[in-house]
This record gives sequence, structure tokens and C-alpha cells, in this order.
Amino acid sequence: MENASSREEVVAAIEALTREQHLRLERFARWRMRGLGRAAQGRDWEDLVGEAIAATYEGRRRWSKGSVDFFQHLIGVIRSISSHWRDQFSPDEAFFESEVIRVTPQGKTANPMIEAASPAADPEHAHAVKEEVKRIAQIASNNPLAWLILDGLSDGMTGPEIREALDVSQREYETAMKWLRRNIRRASEE
Repeated sequence: MENASSREEVVAAIEALTREQHLRLERFARWRMRGLGRAAQGRDWEDLVGEAIAATYEGRRRWSKGSVDFFQHLIGVIRSISSHWRDQFSPDEAFFESEVIRVTPQGKTANPMIEAASPAADPEHAHAVKEEVKRIAQIASNNPLAWLILDGLSDGMTGPEIREALDVSQREYETAMKWLRRNIRRASEE
């Protein structure tokens, strides 16, 4: 890649990040890790930011400095890595007993896994939902802010949490949501 940055340029870009950018990276990484749940596998936001920086420095993730500033590059790498962690995690992975056993205020031990019912799977419905999610994600990919908002919503975040994590105003948030709804409606009508 011709515009790929050198290691020296990556180091200089890291050192040039402002305090505000550091805080925004931390908030964004915390938000992404919160959305991972068990898929975080003991990792935290610092691990995620560290992995994004290391991957860029080592050349596993290339920063095309002519196309995007370093801060935006890191946001994209953080999103990509956390999505990869989520995708690699199997929801069927066994729980550790320590993850499910709770002690009540009365001192009694409760294990919710013993009484949990297994829901019946509906493969047709699951497939239809998966296709709809893909379609909406494709639409949102045309608007970076809408994509980030959709990502937050899919992680169970509220509007105020998303606005805080992305450091956007109420107006910016609402504009992106209107754009997303309008484009989803238009695609449904076609």
C-alpha cells in the first residue's frame, strides 16, 4: 500500500494525540468492551486500545495517513478488533460455575443454571432476522455516524449513552437517526 505509514510516523501520531482524543478513545473502547459481555474474556478497554495501537505499529492494520487521520484510524481499528473478538466468541461456550452462582443477602447460594429452561430454536425466524440485520447494517455503512449509533443500539446502549460515548450532540444524533430511518424505509419500499 503506497500511502501506508511507517513505524516512525505511527509513533509520532501516537505522541501527537491530544488529551481529548485519548479520553474519547478510552470512552469508545469502554463502550465497545461493555457490548462484548462474556466475549471480552477478561480483557478490558486498555487491552483493546493497546491491541489497536500494536496492530497499527506492527503493520497488521495499515494507517493510510493520506486518507484518514490517526484518531479516526484508531476508532476504526478498535471497532474492527472488538467485532472480531465478538465474532470469534461462541455463545455456546460453557459458563464457569463462578460466573453463575450467586449468594443471596441471606447467605444462601443460588445457581440459576440449574433452573434455566432452554428456549426452542426457530431457524427460519433466526435466518430472517439475520438477513434484516445485514440489510440495515449495509444501509448504515454509508453514514459513519449512523453506523456507530446502530452499533451502539445493537449492543443495548441507550441514546444518551451512545451520545456520550461518541461525543455527539443531541441534534447530530437525531439527524443521523432520521437519516437511518428514512433510508431503511426507502429500501423497504423498493
